[in-house]
Amino acid sequence: MFALTFDQIEEDDGSRVGAKGLRLAQLVRAGLPVPLGFCVTTAAYRAFLAANSLDAGTPDPAALLEAEVPPEVVEAVVEAYGGLGGPSLPVAVRSSATSEDLPEASFAGQYDTFLNVVGLENLLAAVRACWAGLWNEGARAYAARHGLDPDQVEMAVVVQQQVAAEAAGVLFTLDPLTGREEEMMVEAVWGLGEPLVSGRAEPDRYVVNPYDRAVLRRQLADPPTMLVAAGGGGTREVPIPPDRQGCPVLDDVQLLELAELGYRVQALYGYPQDVEWALADGRFFLLQTRPLTAFQFDPELGQWTSANYREVLPGFASPLSLSISLEREYGRALETLFHDLKMGEAPPGTVWGRPFFGRAYWNVRMVKQFAAIIPGFKERTFDATVGIEPTYEGDGLTTPWTPRTVLRALPVLFALNRRYETCWREAAAFAERFRREEEPAVADVDPAALSDAELTDWVRRVFDLHGRANHVSITVTLLATQAQDDFELVLSRLNRSLPPGEEPIAYGDLITGLGDVGTAKPTLELWGLARRAREDPEVAAAIVEGEPQGIPQRLRATPAGRAFWAEIEAFIRRYRYMSPVDEDLAQPRWDEDPSFVLATLQAYARADEKMDPARQLSAQWEVAQAAEARAMAALSRGWRRLWPFARRSFHQQLERVRRYVWWREEMRVVASVAFYHCRRFFLELGRRWTAAGLLREPNEIFLLRWEQVEAGLEGRLNAEEAQRLIERYLRLRSAYRNFEPPGVIGQGARIVGPEPTGRMRLEGTPCSSGRATGPARVVRSLEEAQALREGEILVAPYTNPGWTPLFNLAAGLVIEAGGLLSHGAVVAREYGIPTVVGVEEASQVLRTGQVLAVDGTAGTVEIVG
Repeated sequence: MFALTFDQIEEDDGSRVGAKGLRLAQLVRAGLPVPLGFCVTTAAYRAFLAANSLDAGTPDPAALLEAEVPPEVVEAVVEAYGGLGGPSLPVAVRSSATSEDLPEASFAGQYDTFLNVVGLENLLAAVRACWAGLWNEGARAYAARHGLDPDQVEMAVVVQQQVAAEAAGVLFTLDPLTGREEEMMVEAVWGLGEPLVSGRAEPDRYVVNPYDRAVLRRQLADPPTMLVAAGGGGTREVPIPPDRQGCPVLDDVQLLELAELGYRVQALYGYPQDVEWALADGRFFLLQTRPLTAFQFDPELGQWTSANYREVLPGFASPLSLSISLEREYGRALETLFHDLKMGEAPPGTVWGRPFFGRAYWNVRMVKQFAAIIPGFKERTFDATVGIEPTYEGDGLTTPWTPRTVLRALPVLFALNRRYETCWREAAAFAERFRREEEPAVADVDPAALSDAELTDWVRRVFDLHGRANHVSITVTLLATQAQDDFELVLSRLNRSLPPGEEPIAYGDLITGLGDVGTAKPTLELWGLARRAREDPEVAAAIVEGEPQGIPQRLRATPAGRAFWAEIEAFIRRYRYMSPVDEDLAQPRWDEDPSFVLATLQAYARADEKMDPARQLSAQWEVAQAAEARAMAALSRGWRRLWPFARRSFHQQLERVRRYVWWREEMRVVASVAFYHCRRFFLELGRRWTAAGLLREPNEIFLLRWEQVEAGLEGRLNAEEAQRLIERYLRLRSAYRNFEPPGVIGQGARIVGPEPTGRMRLEGTPCSSGRATGPARVVRSLEEAQALREGEILVAPYTNPGWTPLFNLAAGLVIEAGGLLSHGAVVAREYGIPTVVGVEEASQVLRTGQVLAVDGTAGTVEIVG
């Protein structure tokens, strides 16, 4: 078809109507106020080229403007124009290229718009001009810069009823000047919006918070003229009427109404939008929307990163978990450690962790300022450890070894060495006490059997347990990071001294083979279950054949199967605390949803014996021994053989790193068990509050912050306020559900990742040595990851302990988030799986089925097929 009305356009019609036309049709289907209109399709464009023997490969805009529109296309336009109310209806005509308004390239300002077009001949001329705009040099160059073939781009044309605008402008559903996710920016001018869009008019600017329904700031422009529709077609500039001069273009009621429309548009797509609007007869109309492709942050925000937290609290974490783990416990652990290390005190009111766009971030600028007290600090090393992509040249912020820096840091260095010796012992004592006394005491309590007063008391007790377990876990993690940074300096110096041509000693090889890593235990046990299942043909068939969710029913059908199901249930009870995201209290645990266990068990039962994780763990111990032997040999050559202290110091620092990496994983398990029990008691509280009418369903308890839960425990939270808070969070989550925020807040950033074409080699941080080649399996969640097949390369934005049973099936890992000490990196090294972490936007650039070559030694990922 050569013309389609907005209500005729389907979701897969983007190639026919262009991005702008498709989005307008989507707005119409969503019930948003869009002027009536239709699209002249790309089929009409192709027919026009063919009828006039025009070739897009040799563009000649002038020839195109003079060519005749084929009769069949004219007929379709006449019919569609008549449907709007033509033949003299004023319309707006806009280009809608198949490449336009894409997340990675908006093409804003590259193509044409014609306002107040009246009559068929003028309409056809405007359509031809839009087609010719596709051939202009600027648009073709823009396409090429964004990895698009200009010759493959086609042009549709949007035709809409002209809105007799009293005012018009642009609405950014994320303030592009501050990056504050709860703020929208409105730009408004009197009359038509073209002078604003083309940059010829200074608009009024307003900042509105649609989530709290508040107008926050306003800046009035008071220009002398405005653009209006001319009587016979086209536009003209006229003075602004006296009664409008000096007045705001929009009042507060109108701003809140417009912001609510903007929210509905953003919620439709799940990421920020750039919306053009017009106001006529007191009613708002949406003229077009496109993804907002760039923004900057308010410098006052400082610098924040989601590194590390992307694997423990990825995506939209629940407000309860963010308020407890991130905002309370992380900051307290940091301040306690800095105090213990005599590094000074943070300024009063320092915020160490907070959510942006519903995701967890921590104050990396403040942490670096404290860490830089220690001589040898290199910002680049720090960033590589935690998984931050550097945005600077060289090593960034550094602290050299000088008499002055050493003297200033001596108290800190002495305190740090003392803390290295005491912290892991404290962690061991806490873990022992937790397993012997505290966890059994909590596990014996059935929350449902408690009175309301007893439940309130127990909620506070498990909250305290959560805090103490997480405090130790965070402290161990911080010291593991520092120990790793210290050791990497030593290893770097050693590698620089190796003879030319000798391969550097890989850091990952030295800290693998840790043995009995807590987060790896479920994998070993589940593999053992799968091997035992294969010994009985009846049991094996029940597990291997059919869908994983049918395993319980199939096993219960035979005596042998029932006995084996009892083993599976015992396994689930032992690791009941595991979940896709264990630190998020809102996530179900394995004892609530065992689907991941069943799917992984089935995959293990089908897997080849060579995938045995126990064999791989044993081999990695030998890798570590060989790497340390190489280091000792290098330290015994030349002048170093006269300095035996160097070998002893190297070994001690290596053992310190290995010890802290091991305890980091062990305390992760302890904290996960504490989180599990927290969830049990909070869920019971949610059930009771639901029965009392405070909540609509029990899981809403996780959508409140801790201080709000506390208010409820004290009788200070009513149902109306609880629902207002929950609804506010749900609106924000809906608005940003498909949004991928930058890893670092505090610098200009693209909102959406780059185009997935033209990149054959990616780089990241090498963290587990070796090379592997295999087909990619690109996933964004643990649910998607269950499709992983033996021998595939797992590509994911993050991993956490809940993912680790899958690692055993993967030939290699490519992870966007994380650093050398991330949980995924540690477990991958234990299994000897070649792994590269910190591969920016890997899950967006790579595609399932592509053949990848992963080099875990060099830190590269190549697309080889």
